[in-house]
Amino acid sequence: MPIVHILGYHTCKTAGGWSFIRAESPFLSDSGRNQWLTQGYYFWTDSDHFAHKWGKDSYENDYAIVECKIEINGEQILDLVGSVKARLFFNERLERYRKKLKEIDASKEPTVEAVILYWRRQASKHGLDLFPFVAIKAQDNPSRHFVETLSFIGGREEMITSIPRQQLCLFERGADLITEKEIVFPEEFREEFRREAHPNE
Repeated sequence: MPIVHILGYHTCKTAGGWSFIRAESPFLSDSGRNQWLTQGYYFWTDSDHFAHKWGKDSYENDYAIVECKIEINGEQILDLVGSVKARLFFNERLERYRKKLKEIDASKEPTVEAVILYWRRQASKHGLDLFPFVAIKAQDNPSRHFVETLSFIGGREEMITSIPRQQLCLFERGADLITEKEIVFPEEFREEFRREAHPNE
């Protein structure tokens, strides 16, 4: 399978200054609940558009953005955005998890996070073939309040999302797949980063 080249934008707080962010970013997410795609390094893909929105909404404009280049074998990424095969795989794992969940508590409904976490744990115990990925790419289906939608044709319900919110979660064991990184926001951090990277320019 060919190598997939991904441009990811990681949003973080400015605490610690540009040199701390240069050395330590990207930052691993929490290990607790409310991690959409479980614990990992999170990136908005292809553009810094949503990286800025996340920084403004979550960090009250006190944020930095790190642009990262990621090179990953196509078989190691579960692409729930652009691959029907990946969606079929995920749905099969979802159904198997749903059966297990009913045995424990029939009142509970599965979540994306719970399904991924279950299979990551199973893979760590019984072999990576059960969930052979180091990264997951996903896109949510936000309400019209957040993202504009446009009908394909008049009088029908089918719509396209004008600017899709796509994220990549790179698991910790895939950290070495980040081949380059650069601070691109705020401007003063960007300038400091570039001055150090290119002292003779």
